[in-house]
Amino acid sequence: MTQRINLHPLLLSIPALVLLAAPVCHAQDSRFHHPLNQRTPLGKTAAWLSHIHGHQEFWLQPVQVSIPGGGDVSIYSAAAEPMASTKSPALVAVNAGHTYRLKLANMPEFPDAELYPSIEILDRLHPPAGQENRYPIPVPFTRRDIARALSGKLVTRVIYVEDPETAQMLDPLHREIPQAVTPAENALQQADLLGRPMIIVRLGNRRPSEHQTASLYYGTGGAVELRDQSPTREVTRVDRPQKNF
Repeated sequence: MTQRINLHPLLLSIPALVLLAAPVCHAQDSRFHHPLNQRTPLGKTAAWLSHIHGHQEFWLQPVQVSIPGGGDVSIYSAAAEPMASTKSPALVAVNAGHTYRLKLANMPEFPDAELYPSIEILDRLHPPAGQENRYPIPVPFTRRDIARALSGKLVTRVIYVEDPETAQMLDPLHREIPQAVTPAENALQQADLLGRPMIIVRLGNRRPSEHQTASLYYGTGGAVELRDQSPTREVTRVDRPQKNF
């Protein structure tokens, strides 16, 4: 029997309009101090958690990036040239403990838009051996996300693996998924209460410039492997030197 892995996004929109607060899990104390939050400088949270968990450099976590209506997805890692480019939904494998820059372009519903969100890989899944591509961490960009980013807002999502015990306490027919929190709340802490945080996604309308340092904007030098949805295609792994914080 295959066990289902549920991953959900926790949404934070800055500046906030009218957002619903995420439900509090009574099985844990929501008042504990969480040293990390969505405002921690890009890459620091992933680096800290990677040191704690001892992520192995050879392990590549599959991530599936999807754009509503389709489009092109490119992924960067510490360089201004993309490591891989493909169509949405894009299945790529990356290193836990690193950050990457994406480029979303040629979107039929937003034909003139180019967006450069970042993804910060906090943790990895542990699927059965040989079935890693069946359990990618989903990174979906909704129409609302894109519209907000193009209007000048910053949208932050924390993708988390749902805690089975928490899921039993909350009615799946009535709870809001994705949950939303206000900018004053700690989105990472809320995701930690609901499960295990996996990825922080930050989407705004900021574009790269020639004055930016590649290692600061384009990621921290983790490996990237483009994977096909079909199991028959061979893939090539591309490594970059690891960046120490």
